[in-house]
Amino acid sequence: MGQNPYLSQMNLRVNGYLYIHAAPISVVSHLQWSVEAIITPAAPWSWRAQPLVPKSEQTQLPFRTTIDNLPRLVSALFEFPNLFAEVIREPISAGLGERWMITPNLGLKRIDTNEFGDAVVDENQLRAAMQQDLDLVAQLNWLIGTSWDAELEPLRIPTNCGNARLLAAGG
Repeated sequence: MGQNPYLSQMNLRVNGYLYIHAAPISVVSHLQWSVEAIITPAAPWSWRAQPLVPKSEQTQLPFRTTIDNLPRLVSALFEFPNLFAEVIREPISAGLGERWMITPNLGLKRIDTNEFGDAVVDENQLRAAMQQDLDLVAQLNWLIGTSWDAELEPLRIPTNCGNARLLAAGG
């Protein structure tokens, strides 16, 4: 009898990155504890001030874990208020990767990504968007997470540059 492909994926190891773009200082230690209960970071935590969100910090963390831990990680992160974060899973064996984006205003968004990190929209998603009576451009923007990217982009700018606020404002 053949091996169940779904069960075999439970132990599939994946690489990824956790980006906490802004977390309230008051929850940083609990956030760290929650993450470590699910995955083992591949580097030490290194928090620094997030100048664009008062009283918050940011960090990025590479990780290697099993694929079934990723939804648990995203769910745990989503429980934290006022969190701006991304979880990125690198593509597996020339396949697709994933990106989860979390913002307080928009909530959670998951998209498939290619090896360059670009959003990938499949044929079924396009057909569904075309069949709705809504604006196709708005539907496509939702599919690729445009609103989430717009909220996260200013926070992605490295704060080691002295003009982070100016850059975030487009200056």
